Amino acid sequence: MAYSWLQPLTPLRHLLRGRKIDPGSLQTRLTAGVVLTSLVGVGTVTAWMSWRMQRIVLDSHRQRTALVADRLQEDVRYYSATMPPQEALIKVIDYRATGDLAIWVDGAGGDRLAESETLTMGSWQTAGVSEALVNTPIPMGTEIMPMANWQLVVCAEPLELAGLPAATLYIANDITADYQGLQRVVRMLLLTSLGLISLLAAAFALYIRRALSPIRQLNRLAGQVTADTLDQPLSIEAAPTELQELVRTYNLMLARLAKAWGQQKRLVNDVSHELRTPLSLVQGYLESTLRRGQNLTAAQREGLEIAAAEADRTTRLLSEILDLARLSNGQGKLYLELTDLSDIIREAVATATQSQADAPQAQIAVVAPDSVVAQVDRQKLLTILVELIDNALRYGSSHQPVRVSLSSQGSWATVQVQDHGPGIPAQCQGDIFDPFYRLDEARSRLSGGTGLGLTLVRSLVEAMGGSVTVESQTNQGSRFTLHIPI
Repeated sequence: MAYSWLQPLTPLRHLLRGRKIDPGSLQTRLTAGVVLTSLVGVGTVTAWMSWRMQRIVLDSHRQRTALVADRLQEDVRYYSATMPPQEALIKVIDYRATGDLAIWVDGAGGDRLAESETLTMGSWQTAGVSEALVNTPIPMGTEIMPMANWQLVVCAEPLELAGLPAATLYIANDITADYQGLQRVVRMLLLTSLGLISLLAAAFALYIRRALSPIRQLNRLAGQVTADTLDQPLSIEAAPTELQELVRTYNLMLARLAKAWGQQKRLVNDVSHELRTPLSLVQGYLESTLRRGQNLTAAQREGLEIAAAEADRTTRLLSEILDLARLSNGQGKLYLELTDLSDIIREAVATATQSQADAPQAQIAVVAPDSVVAQVDRQKLLTILVELIDNALRYGSSHQPVRVSLSSQGSWATVQVQDHGPGIPAQCQGDIFDPFYRLDEARSRLSGGTGLGLTLVRSLVEAMGGSVTVESQTNQGSRFTLHIPI
């Protein structure tokens, strides 16, 4: 009951419950503007109505008091024709006085000539109103005067009657009950105004939220656009004209991006395809020359070996570019089959070890159960694991082994490849899966890296419905984690 005055705000509280208010949002600004306008409008009307009601009530009591004063003098003149003026004054005062209307007459010297019995009533005496009236200077005219928690309309005007000395007529009208009733009405009006404002705020907030829903829908659709969906135009139903124009402009931009992206992919695909064949031939001739070049000088052999290594690296780079192009075009073929992940891990370890002569088998620790079966593309997963293990061997510490572990929980299998190398700075961990990104350009080139290995890893894992993450600390090593659906 103590908080019953909050009940009008219930709709607004329900609307805001569980929602975080963003001061910078368009919805908040529009709602605040509407609520402020409603508050000013309803508040102004409420204030004017309160003031008007007070004026009506108080003016009516002033008029009544002034009317009593005028008629009292007329009555005294009338009765003075048949009785002494003093007796006529007392008779008229007793006749005109009521329980809430006190009348008295004071002479020029302040002596009391006559008064009504109202001033001696218990309620007036107990409340101290009679004493306050005697001790309070009352100016001429009609005024509203608070006295002893009472509200009085007090009228003072000269009384000039034949046969009586100059005197002053005082009339006090008790309007406390009416004043308190008026205050209750004003409070109810204020509460009603608050309730109306809260209802208006809730209604406008709902309306504005509904009106802005196409913008949120556009934002959601735009956030779902990827390189693979650039050719799919956005569509919003029942959107306002201004938003439809924005959607049309956005779709035109998507169309231009889709065209440019398609041209770029075709260019990369065509160039890679056209270069791979001649490079393979060049590499074959170089390797053949090295095998049969017993009469080559040391400098010639070194030059041919460098050329063959660069040709091999470029061929692998083009092969990876083609693989990425096929995956991005949706042309990459996956041959999913139930495969034992433990077998693939052991095969990947053997392959990665053979590719690096300075990485003996003892440098790789495998922790895997006997069998964890998942539906994967065996060759693609082998490529992923070889890439991760090869990177761990290449950049890891030569004093601590690379750890490859396999576990399963629920419907997911987890493969982790951990090294103890220099680690990856935190600001770079989000970029290492981007194409051609290298932490150390010179070191990557010397080690034969192309900058596409991790990009290919992520694309292949995601194509099989999985994901790859990295955790790394500087000078403590890195851990790559594959999550593969079982």
